[in-house]
Amino acid sequence: MADDEKLEETEMAFDKEIEEALEENTPLPSFEKSGWETDAPAQRAVPDEEEPTPLPPTGLNIGHLRDRAAAALFDILLLGYLYAGGALVYNFIVWRELLRPLPWSGNHGFIFHLLFGLLFFLYFFIQEGVFFTTIGKLFARLSVRDTMGRPAGLLAVAVRNLLRPIDLLLAGLPLWFLLEKFPHQQRLGDLAAGTVVMKHFKRAPKRLPVAGYTASASLRLIAGMIDLCFALFWIGGVVLFVDDAEPLFSLMVLAAVPVFYLIWHLVWEGMLQTSPGLWIFGLKIVGEDGSPIGFTQGFLRALFRLFDSNPFGWATLFLSSKNQRPSDLAAATVVVHAKRAWNIFIALGVSLGLMGGIWIAGLTNPHNFLTPFFKLDFLKSAFTVRVGGMEQTPEARGRGLFIKNLTFLEDDRTTPREETIFKPGQRIFFSFDATGFTVRDNEAWVQEDLTVRYPNHSIGFKQETIVDFHQRLKKPDQPLEIVNTLILPADAKPGYYTLVISLHDKLSDQHLTEQRSFRVAP
Repeated sequence: MADDEKLEETEMAFDKEIEEALEENTPLPSFEKSGWETDAPAQRAVPDEEEPTPLPPTGLNIGHLRDRAAAALFDILLLGYLYAGGALVYNFIVWRELLRPLPWSGNHGFIFHLLFGLLFFLYFFIQEGVFFTTIGKLFARLSVRDTMGRPAGLLAVAVRNLLRPIDLLLAGLPLWFLLEKFPHQQRLGDLAAGTVVMKHFKRAPKRLPVAGYTASASLRLIAGMIDLCFALFWIGGVVLFVDDAEPLFSLMVLAAVPVFYLIWHLVWEGMLQTSPGLWIFGLKIVGEDGSPIGFTQGFLRALFRLFDSNPFGWATLFLSSKNQRPSDLAAATVVVHAKRAWNIFIALGVSLGLMGGIWIAGLTNPHNFLTPFFKLDFLKSAFTVRVGGMEQTPEARGRGLFIKNLTFLEDDRTTPREETIFKPGQRIFFSFDATGFTVRDNEAWVQEDLTVRYPNHSIGFKQETIVDFHQRLKKPDQPLEIVNTLILPADAKPGYYTLVISLHDKLSDQHLTEQRSFRVAP
């Protein structure tokens, strides 16, 4: 009984020491000091993968500005593609044409941007209201919550997104100032809606040592050159599919280049934690605290890559204390020496095989950029914009000429032809509407030059002033319809031929060149 009372007194004394230590913020008493003994192993300073990540004192694990920036930029990238795709769809619905001026201004510009504004709101409202996140936030492990950490309600989500345009107007230093200074890094929309953006972790990561293990600047410079060669080879294979005879498909390929660029860096750096050049030298990318990097770091490193490959970026690499490039500073990453993982060797082989396959497929394109006659003329019609009611190319602002509704016709010269495939010796009829020409005293003067390029890009037919329209108009506000007739040579070789149409407005000295393609089959 005496032994039990003595044990109880010892336990009470030990509990009192713990309470005093917590109040005075002093180290906790050890078991040895209190006379207790234990056979348990010493506790590790770094938690293993099974231990949960502790919450900060506020009880809310607020997302870092770095994560929010990466998520926002990724969502903006997706919205940019939705904007371009929406413009093509709008053009097709209204004018039945895809490659025509984008609806920037005027009545159609107002309607299109009103519809896109609604799509912009729904993009965020539906995702945050139903899933409490967006695609960008999902990759960055972020979600929208109320200030108590609970899922945000639909009304709060609606308020934070209705005020998003105001936050976008403050984009730049004012917005970053608000995010940094306001409670829980909230923007104006979050403050009004009572929401926060939280970061989620599955488990505490294992960390690699950083001090004394960072890669040298010279080693990183050599590895960076190797990585640049790999990236150029990857993107170059994609660009091989650009064909000036297929303007719509080529525009889609060029629009996909940033996606392929991001995929390359996100797979290698965000998932595999290294790159081909770094792996060759036994290097690995980690956070500044030695933790593995994820989507946020990989995405920011890819975006800031342009700041790396220049004298400023090289100087930063040599002058920074941890041999970091601008992309490392933006993503808070360092490159350290680490044991090579041989699964990366397999990934390297898969990458080389994939790039080789893309190059082999791309070289089958007879109009690829490696051919001596490759031109990017098809971009003129794609990037034409409407200004002040007139349709213009970026190189020729102030010119109103534009070709629309270019259609190949059947032999009756009125019925649109479903396929643009012809046979040697066959007649080709096509028509188009010319708009934006100058009218003076109800009179117009428009000339057309026509050129046909063979599949090898040599000129097979060229005639200047094939059309010379100079007369008074009954309806000056109506487009001018022009019909052309061509006869293919009897020995025309199979392949894609290109029509080059040049219009000249003689009353205002305006000029416009457009091209379309057709195919000759045996």
